[in-house]
Amino acid sequence: MFARHILFSGVLAALLSLGAAAQAQETLLKISGALDGPAPVSFSDSDLAALPSVEFVTGTIWTEGVSTFSGPSLKSVLEAAGAGRGDLLLVAANDYKVSLPRDVIEDDYPIIANRIDGKAFGIRDKGPLWVVFPYDAEPRFQSELIYSYSIWQLTQIEVLEE
Repeated sequence: MFARHILFSGVLAALLSLGAAAQAQETLLKISGALDGPAPVSFSDSDLAALPSVEFVTGTIWTEGVSTFSGPSLKSVLEAAGAGRGDLLLVAANDYKVSLPRDVIEDDYPIIANRIDGKAFGIRDKGPLWVVFPYDAEPRFQSELIYSYSIWQLTQIEVLEE
């Protein structure tokens, strides 16, 4: 009985690690439109984790308390994709769309959060990708306009022509 339990635990651990590895390579974000190279460009969780990460602690109007959000800046993701200078159309998993003017994007924000409090988060928790600003940092981040850009369950970015 004990040996069977150890065998089951080992098989379960192997399956979980395979699932985590598959998720790390699964396409989470597709960027298309006005790109320097071939389009679309796809990013997995591993691809996003390879980019410089930005982290900040903030509350949101959609969650309780404050959390540490981390992930690559939107600017760094666009640069990695070879995106042109046009505005963006952000698309969520449920096909919800938000237009984001390019002049809103700065070096360190918004980020494409792929971790909350150091952990990956799923679709039920607004993930696995969420466009997040440091809302508590400055009053300018606490506006309806900024909140409207904060799309969760992000799956696609279309870079529009300039």
